Amino acid sequence: PLCPSKRSRAESPLPIPSVRLLIMSDTHGAELPSSLPECDVLLHCGDLTEDGSPDSISASLQELGKVKAELKLVIAGNHDIALDKAYYLSEGGSKADVEKAQALVSPDQVSEASKLGITFLSEGTHTFTISSGASFTVYASPYTPAYGASGFQYSTDEDRYNPSAISPLWAKNVGTETSIIPAGTDIVMTHGPPKYVLDSTADGQSAGCEHLRRAIERVKPKLHCFGHIHGGYGAQRLEFDNSKTRGDSDSIVPLAKEWVGKNQAKRKGFASLPPGSAEEFRGGKQTLCINAAMEGEEGRLENAPWFVEVQLP
Repeated sequence: PLCPSKRSRAESPLPIPSVRLLIMSDTHGAELPSSLPECDVLLHCGDLTEDGSPDSISASLQELGKVKAELKLVIAGNHDIALDKAYYLSEGGSKADVEKAQALVSPDQVSEASKLGITFLSEGTHTFTISSGASFTVYASPYTPAYGASGFQYSTDEDRYNPSAISPLWAKNVGTETSIIPAGTDIVMTHGPPKYVLDSTADGQSAGCEHLRRAIERVKPKLHCFGHIHGGYGAQRLEFDNSKTRGDSDSIVPLAKEWVGKNQAKRKGFASLPPGSAEEFRGGKQTLCINAAMEGEEGRLENAPWFVEVQLP
């Protein structure tokens, strides 16, 4: 019988490992469900706490420590105010609280986060390789457009995510080497959403950032996860049509929002893409956007975290 030669076997492409991601945001100090599935990578997109105090940050880290994951990546959100030194001190907070909060999430092996297997990401691009051999880049940013008194905010006319050549004339480009999202990024992890994507507030307003939208159009990451706008919870795939870039329109073509039964998701302990949508996403020509805000409009954890299996890179 015929069998593959050594040469043909050597030339066969290695399968790209799938990575199981558990994505959540806006837990606001609540106790996490006990039924969360085991995953390769946990992504928490900010607002671990309600009041941002060091004690609340510590309690939330302990909750995340219970999740079974090889890699746990976490960013701050606008409620996690003791981690935003400039804002916290400007509001009368103590320097001691800032130092305590920063020590909790420090990369030092003795920090509480490190002991719990949690990597707290500062703004910028980070590269990870897990035991399956999957290697991927994550861009992280805790910042959101200014709204009220809160941490990690920027003026709505400031573009921190793009090179100056990409910013419109009316915008002030404040991008730095760490804040600009680089081409080739696999996962974009921000606290807030891009404009017009899973960003509807309770009164129907669009609260996302148009500069972030422009960056997603430019970079086309495989996944963009966020929270912040509780009413925008859900998943939506984006396609890109370069023929649309004339005039005032961009190339983003949002597909229909993915339907997930909330009761079914709660019974499972997680929400996931319908099979057909998951298959399309695996084609590599789309960006999957996920608003993973678990706290609903009533101040309780009403939404399930998202469980996504994706091939990286």
